[in-house]
Amino acid sequence: MDDTASIFEEVEEDLKFIATSAVRAKMLMSLLEKPKTSTILKDELGVGASTIIHAARDLEKHGYLTEKSDGYHLTTIGKITTYKLIELVKTLRTLKKSQEFWLTHAIEGVPEKFLREMYKLWNHEILRASVRNVFKTLSVYLELSKKAKKFWGVSPIFVSAFVTLIKRLAARNAEVKLVLTKEVFEEVKNAHKDVLQEVMPKIEIWIIEEEPKVAFTVTDSFLSLGLFGEDGVYDPTYDIISRDREAIEWGRELFEYYKSKARKATMEDL
Repeated sequence: MDDTASIFEEVEEDLKFIATSAVRAKMLMSLLEKPKTSTILKDELGVGASTIIHAARDLEKHGYLTEKSDGYHLTTIGKITTYKLIELVKTLRTLKKSQEFWLTHAIEGVPEKFLREMYKLWNHEILRASVRNVFKTLSVYLELSKKAKKFWGVSPIFVSAFVTLIKRLAARNAEVKLVLTKEVFEEVKNAHKDVLQEVMPKIEIWIIEEEPKVAFTVTDSFLSLGLFGEDGVYDPTYDIISRDREAIEWGRELFEYYKSKARKATMEDL
């Protein structure tokens, strides 16, 4: 049993106190914005004044808030707890919204640091190909990408359509940065050496030896994330798409993580 499990009993009642009352939880999240009176809170939460007052007394008794002349204020304990509460709520929403996707795909390609921050993907949608439209995921992805001003991607897979996309982005001076596996780089070189020779001076490519078990693109306006299936084969029929700033930030940091493990390609590699 690790340390977290061993101390669970110490905080079990605190967890129950926060998690078993929607009013208390929503009050904490609302007060994180700014101090508010009971009148404002009851209108926001749609409950009676007595419910707000009772919840506030309980929260104050546990050290989460204090009452002042201008309303209720979160204490330091209240603020820190609420930040983590929001992360938990967003994480659960991320997983619940796309439960089938998470249950059928592997996450080994996402380092632990980024799994801990998966809550940043809470505002997303799932793209899924179907029998009627087997190319839906790819076509929507290409449509979203074609106007990108910044295009950063990590890819352990080779798709010819991406080569055309990169050529077009480079032609209009978009900022293109790619981390490719050695195998993918060789595939591109063998099939499209002329394109590589044309775009290499305009874009940046890094070659990574260890295959990332994830494929994703992050632009100035969206994040696209694909994963391998439980069978170890990349699944091109599913994509997570998010236009949220938190998700884009998450994607950029994940890109930098993989870039740090790769070497920059040069014309000599051609």
